[in-house]
Amino acid sequence: MNKLRFVLVLLFATLALSANAQFRQDRSNYEYMFKAELGYMPYMANIGHADENGWRMADMQHIAGVNIMNGVCLFQDYFVGLGLGYGYVAPFKDFGNGWHSALAFVDMDYRTLDAEFSPMVSAKVGAHYMMTDGPHDNCLSPYVELSGGLNWYFRYVIRNMERNYASLYLTMGFAYTQQAAYFPIRLGMRF
Repeated sequence: MNKLRFVLVLLFATLALSANAQFRQDRSNYEYMFKAELGYMPYMANIGHADENGWRMADMQHIAGVNIMNGVCLFQDYFVGLGLGYGYVAPFKDFGNGWHSALAFVDMDYRTLDAEFSPMVSAKVGAHYMMTDGPHDNCLSPYVELSGGLNWYFRYVIRNMERNYASLYLTMGFAYTQQAAYFPIRLGMRF
């Protein structure tokens, strides 16, 4: 439980440190941005051998989680940042019997068109830490995610200051972690 508290404190600290940079009147080609996303990753298949580079997931261990990212948006189309995430790993039919997990990663995305609705591609590369009570205890493994989707771009005004834009996005793709392949589906907001 102490590890879960540590992950939650780290997530809240990241949010608190970013609060003062959210609203600026001056516009530039480089802008601080914050992203938050909810995701569900259905299990697809085991890849590799048991106990090699991570914990081999049992069949049908799905992951549901939330990610937050802080970074820089370049020319309104490219985003590069650091992210933290929390995931809950469980069988689909027995969601109450699962494990906690934490993610730390570099997040990149690119909006391909300068339009209100635009295709986007994204990638996450980092580490996945599984906190289990099973035979393998805690396990750290690489995390890689490649995805594509649709981005909805819109302008908004808060406190008489116009922000350049915010966007909502939906992505789907491929993820690899803990000796397993997943199909990540994410709904997020960038502002």
